[in-house]
Amino acid sequence: MASDEEKLTLARWLSKILIGLLVKETGLLFDRSRPSHGMIVDPGFIDELRHCHFVLQSGRKATSFRCLHSVFPFSMYSYRVPNHRLDRPFDFSTNVGGQSVSIRIGQLGAVFINDGGFQMEVGPEGPFGLLDSELSETQFKEISARVHYKASLRDATHFYLTVEDDESIQVEQLHVKSFSGYLPGTGELRIFDEWDETALSYAMSAYMGIERSMIFDEESRVCRTSLIDQEGKLMVWPKE
Repeated sequence: MASDEEKLTLARWLSKILIGLLVKETGLLFDRSRPSHGMIVDPGFIDELRHCHFVLQSGRKATSFRCLHSVFPFSMYSYRVPNHRLDRPFDFSTNVGGQSVSIRIGQLGAVFINDGGFQMEVGPEGPFGLLDSELSETQFKEISARVHYKASLRDATHFYLTVEDDESIQVEQLHVKSFSGYLPGTGELRIFDEWDETALSYAMSAYMGIERSMIFDEESRVCRTSLIDQEGKLMVWPKE
């Protein structure tokens, strides 16, 4: 189990990667044969990455966080992938709209979501409660796909108060604003749009590089999983 300082260090690194990728894509045409279609990422989208900026700024001076959902203003899950193929020491994927990034270097895999900690609110242990588990390469790809899909469903944001002096920075989450308002018939703010297994199946197919027909059960309308068995226990797979 990583310490809070180790988590913040890893999140700082992943924030830098996410911002770097998106900044680069603000200067790349979506379709070079049709320049009128604009860039891959609209430059204005970078302004949406304030959570990442808070994390990066913690590298300049001592920073304290007061957050509503977890210790830090982000969601992050880490895993071990000890039996990866030697010719595949690296794996990377991202969801631009959901502001999530997944990376595996050797045996360490991590998924970071620039969401203020919303996924930690609904699932602090990640999909199926498998935080810090040992996974196969395929399982890590699936869990990344599930987190990326969840990130794309975010329907809220945060308001912040920041205070900085010569020696330190204080970051406080004040409250949540839902884009859609309250859940029907309740006084609870909507944080995520409804989960849809059909939409998930397309995401899993794309991120895992597997035919959708192998993932989605048309009869039950539910995605198959490589992560847990029928008893809810982690499935152990041979080395890939």
